[in-house]
Order: sequence, then structure tokens, then C-alpha cells
Amino acid sequence: MGLKFCNEAIMCLAQLYPAHERAQSMPNTPLQDALLRRLGPNAHPFCMEMTPLAPPSVQLVPAKEYTGAPIGTSYDVRAYVAERPEEKVNRRSMVRMGIRVLHMAPGVPHPIAAPAPAPAPTPAPASDADADPAADGQEPEPEPASQLRPPHAAVDKPFLLSDGKVELEASLNKAVYNHGETVMVNVAVHNNSSRSVRRIKVFVVQHVDVCMFSNGKFKNVVALINSREQCPLGPGTSLDRVYALSPEKGTTKNWIALEDSFARGGAPLASTVTCASNSPDDRNVFAIYVSYYVKVKLLVGAMGGELSVKLPFTLMHSSYDSDLPCLSSVPCCDRVRRLSQNSTKCDVVVSL
Repeated sequence: MGLKFCNEAIMCLAQLYPAHERAQSMPNTPLQDALLRRLGPNAHPFCMEMTPLAPPSVQLVPAKEYTGAPIGTSYDVRAYVAERPEEKVNRRSMVRMGIRVLHMAPGVPHPIAAPAPAPAPTPAPASDADADPAADGQEPEPEPASQLRPPHAAVDKPFLLSDGKVELEASLNKAVYNHGETVMVNVAVHNNSSRSVRRIKVFVVQHVDVCMFSNGKFKNVVALINSREQCPLGPGTSLDRVYALSPEKGTTKNWIALEDSFARGGAPLASTVTCASNSPDDRNVFAIYVSYYVKVKLLVGAMGGELSVKLPFTLMHSSYDSDLPCLSSVPCCDRVRRLSQNSTKCDVVVSL
């Protein structure tokens, strides 16, 4: 219809010069000291910390041809000069710098992982305060991503007019994957029926949920293997195979979610963004929730129908991801993004 709108929210606000009387003085980082030596005495370093509830940066690719502004969730840092705090901001006295907000994989609890096995019994602690970390005002440590149980599912399909059934078992090698990693899917098929399995399809689906709209739910296939090897799988036979899938942006783009990127070469797929609970009250109206799952589908011949399972997994950046510009030591203002697990900090320097 030619209409556009956006909702803006101020996540944090600080007065740089003159310093506010209640402002807390923080030591400069090595990168800020390097920028101060380059920019001179008129530079003012500052540090802003965002709430961990801020949704990560996500960019949606429209299904049709589009030439307007980027669609999704984006962040920028704005610095302006004014005589009074309540003065209206003029664009000519303001500078803007885009930043990315990312969620890191280490220590992030997996919302869909199966519960871990019960630990071995240990001696009782000396006091209740030692048993409960929250009693001392400390939050319990989240479960590391490497200790999460890999997704696993098993189903079977009986038939009405024939004896026996087809059994399907699938699992992943781990629960959390970094960007660029290959998803290894273990598939085991046992055909104990009189039907034949004609085809096996293994694919990765990206599910996008735009909370701002009631019908803003989209699905895209980001990796696909349509295998006919060892098929048809006749009665009384079995198949045990590993499929390798590499999720990436494909030809279909039904509002696919990508990371908000400033590079010209294109952005990777968006990381997993999930809600803390299934309650509608906890959903962030500004967030774009993204989830991934592997679907294994068997096509059974002679009007046998289909048999499928879903294996959800998490796709995120890791703290040792070399593709992130925030981990480089280049002293450039547009690359100053310090990311942590519980909060997002931005250490920059403004030169007047």
C-alpha cells in the first residue's frame, strides 16, 4: 500500500559532556585509550550497557521485490549536541552508528533439549545457603551448550490392511550449532511391514514468528536432501545412514530471517531467538522469534502415506567465532561491539 512505519524504543541514555553529577566513572578499555590517542583531547569515551531482554538484530527478506528501508529489528547509537536536555534533536547536530546485538551460544540454556540425566548423589552441604545459590543472591550457572543432550526422536507407522509397521529413528550429533557448521543427522529405518519405502527426505526448516502481527509466521527450507539411494526399501530391510546438511539462504525466501549485517557480501541466517516461556505475557512485541528444526520424512508407497519426525536445534554464534568483527582488535569506531552472554555493551568514543 506504500505505507511504512517503525516503533522506536530508547534502550539506554547517557549525558557525555559535561559529565552528569550522578554518572559513574568507569576505567577506559584498551581500545578506548587507542582511540583517544588518535582523536585528541576533544574526544570523550563512554560505555553504554543494554538490557539482556533486548532482542537480537534480525533482518527480514521480503518475499517480493522491495527497495525500501530494511525490515526487522535493528539498533544504532546516536550522539547529538543540544543546549538543554529537553531540546528537540536536530538531524544536523546528530551522528548515528549502527551496531549489531547478538546472542552467544556458550551457557545459553536450550529451551527444547531433553532433561539431563540425574547426577550422582553427593554429600549434603553444611548449610541451606550452600545448597541454594539463590539464597546468597547469586543466580545459578546456566548449563553449558556442550553438555546439552542432542535431540532424538523415534516413531512408527502401522497399516490398516496389512501387518507390521515401519519404524523411524532420527537424532542429531549435538543440540547447539555454530554458524557455518554442518548438521549431522543420524537416520535409522526398519521396515517390518509389507510396504516399501520409496524415498527419504531430510531438510532443515527455519520458522519465523513476528510478534507484532497475528499472521506473521513464515517457514523456509534452508537445507534439503532428497535421497533415493538404497530405495525402494523393501519389506524386512533396514537402513542406517548419516546425512550432512549445511543451513544457508536458498532460492525460496518467504520472509526469511537473516542477521542484520553491514557487509556487502550478504548476511548469514539469523540466530535462534526463543521466548523464555510459552506464556503469551512473556513474549516481546518488538522481537522476531526464529527457530530451526530438522525434519526427516519417509514416503511409503502403495497408498502408505508419510512418516516424519522433527528434531529442533539451536543455531547461534560462539565466543570463539572468528567471523564476528567484534572479536577483532581493529581500532575502528563502527566495529566497536563488545558482546557478552548476559548483556550487550558498546564502548565507543565521541569526538567533538
